[in-house]
Amino acid sequence: MPNPKAVKKVTLEGRTRLPQRVQDIVIELGSAMTSVQQTSGSIDLLVTSIRNLTAADGIMANSAQNLEKIEKQMERLEAQTNGTEQGLQNVAVVTTIFDALEQSGYCTTRKLEDEKAEKEGRPPIKIEQKHEKS
Repeated sequence: MPNPKAVKKVTLEGRTRLPQRVQDIVIELGSAMTSVQQTSGSIDLLVTSIRNLTAADGIMANSAQNLEKIEKQMERLEAQTNGTEQGLQNVAVVTTIFDALEQSGYCTTRKLEDEKAEKEGRPPIKIEQKHEKS
């Protein structure tokens, strides 16, 4: 129940019309309520955006970790590729040597000598290999 001393009687300008000052206050109050409703919607939207951003923060951190793992894997693949390239260069050198031996007739001559030794009943000639220590 309102305090009787605080309540003042509002005198009407006409039979149904409130005084202009009271009308202005009611209009301002309505505008304030509309503003509060719109602002509260904005606040809800802002809170939702903050929650979504916070949730995305974990996703971004996880993505950063995955990118670091991919980078390390790429470094390993690069090192492996370099090793493979070196190995292919070594194979090319050995292939060149074998081609030169074949063109020189060494392999054919060895084969004929081994066949001749077998017919004569003696063992084929063995070539000793010397291994270099790395």
